[in-house]
Amino acid sequence: MRDHGPSFHSRAKFCDGDEYHRELVHAAPGYELWLLSWLPGQVTPIHDHGDAITVTTVLSGTVLEERFELAGDLEARASWATLREIGDIDPIDPARIHRVRPIGSAVTLHLYVPTYTDGQIYRAVA
Repeated sequence: MRDHGPSFHSRAKFCDGDEYHRELVHAAPGYELWLLSWLPGQVTPIHDHGDAITVTTVLSGTVLEERFELAGDLEARASWATLREIGDIDPIDPARIHRVRPIGSAVTLHLYVPTYTDGQIYRAVA
């Protein structure tokens, strides 16, 4: 198997702002592949993945994934966190609620099956 990380990293666009930069790399019937580039301070909202099963991997850098439990209507409570490093593969079922942020700069690759759809956004509660 060939390591495609360096070629994807060269495509990453690091853009200032609150959220990561996302680029559609490949789309085919039933799935999409997205490349995300992250700068320090960027973060996703607390979210799920709609109806999509997702698999992510870290191509460069490290990201912090925080998991949440449903606590009410569109409310979520933090349950645990983990660091994802280069080469880590994370399968995400559609019901998982989480938030992701880089530690420094990072590049991640995301496979969505079926194609990417916006999931729900949640509000953090204590």
